[in-house]
Formats: sequence, C-alpha cells, structure tokens
Amino acid sequence: MSRKKEVERLQTTELARSNIQRPYIRFTMNRPSGRVALECSGVTKAFGGVPVVSNFGAIVNRGEKIVLVGRNGLGKTTLLKTLLRCADGLRDRSALRWGHEVSIGYFPQDHTGAIEKGLTAVEWLHRFDPDASRQDIHGLLGQMLFSGEEGLKPTEALSGGETARLLFCRIMLQKPNVLVLDEPTNHLDLESINALNIALQRYEGTVLLVTHDEDLMEEVGTRVWHFDHGAIQDFKGTYEEYTASLVES
Repeated sequence: MSRKKEVERLQTTELARSNIQRPYIRFTMNRPSGRVALECSGVTKAFGGVPVVSNFGAIVNRGEKIVLVGRNGLGKTTLLKTLLRCADGLRDRSALRWGHEVSIGYFPQDHTGAIEKGLTAVEWLHRFDPDASRQDIHGLLGQMLFSGEEGLKPTEALSGGETARLLFCRIMLQKPNVLVLDEPTNHLDLESINALNIALQRYEGTVLLVTHDEDLMEEVGTRVWHFDHGAIQDFKGTYEEYTASLVES
C-alpha cells in the first residue's frame, strides 16, 4: 500500500521522471537500544499557568514508531524537548528514563541556530564524525542532493530545504537508535518527503514523530499520542486504526 500511494503521488506531478532529483535517505544504527527505549511518568508542563502536558506517563518499547498528533500549540514540541532535556542529564520532578544504550538523533522544528555559521556544509558535518573520510562526507551530502561543489556552500547561505537536508545528513552520520523528529517535512519537497517516508518505514529503531503529513502518519506510525489541552491519549495501534476508532466512538 505504501508503494501504491507513492506511485499515485508521483503521478500527480507534471514533471518528467528524468527531471526529478530524488534524495536517498537511509537511517541505520550503530547498535540497538535496550528492550525499553523510554519510560516516563508524571510528566507535567505548563505555560502561563495553562497546562500543556498533564501527568503523562508511558513505556516505549524498542522499535515502536509513535506519531504525536493534535493542533499546533498543544504541547507536542514541549513534550519532545522535555524528553530531550532528560537525555542531556537535565532533570525535573518528572520520572523520566531513557533505556540502555539509547542514542538520539534529533530534528528540531525550529532550525534557528541548529547549524553553526562560518563553516561550509562539509566542515559542519565532519564535526559529528571526525574519523569519517572527506569522501564519505561528500558521498553522504551527494545522497541529499548536495552535488559537486555544493558541499562547500557556507552554512549561513543555506536555504530552508538545504538546512533540512543537511540535518538529515547529520542524523544518518550519527546512526542513532532513536529518532526524535519535530515537523521534519516543513521545508521538504515531494520527493524528499517520499524518501523520508520510506526511510522511516525501513528503520529498525524507535521513532517519535510530530507531523501533519497524513501519509507519514498512516504509513509510519505504529502508535499514536493525541494531544488535547493538557491530556494525551495513548493509542496503541496505527494512525489508521486510531482514526477508525474515532468514527466508531
């Protein structure tokens, strides 16, 4: 069904196949995490006295792919940042614990400051794996459509789409076993979104994904966290099963 939907999407474009540039995204892991990737309880966050996350708890097993859904401003990014703060060793009164051997690849919704200025794309990427050869770095950049001399482009001159593709290069280079992706399709074209969709389906690690792209939600997610004014409904099933349950209720 995933392949069928991809073909249908491509057929809606008026571009000749020979003119379409397709990135190649492939997420791999250096090593798998423990059986439980994340365990949390009592997670509560508020802004201006208004709760956006209220007493949330969950156990996330290795390999689960969770889509976080709900209108903007209801706490999805707040929850992700809270979980990431715990991974960085910054704790609050919530009980949060990442599992054994967890390594996280993070794609932020706001790219501001995510990529250091004053470097080329190659130099910035090389910092995350100093042992990688320049050939490997250029090859990875080529996968994400930074062809030829484009890898030498100054980071401050990158467009929104180029910034997003470079952030994906970093994640592919780091090879984490947990992906935390906050609105990753905002600056991507159709071809890049399709490549991301397929990469996430094939990925064997754990995923926490915020997106409004229904194809991604339906084809990637194996579990749904639905945000609604402080409350988070934890639905253990696919997004399609989740939407069907709403109709039935």
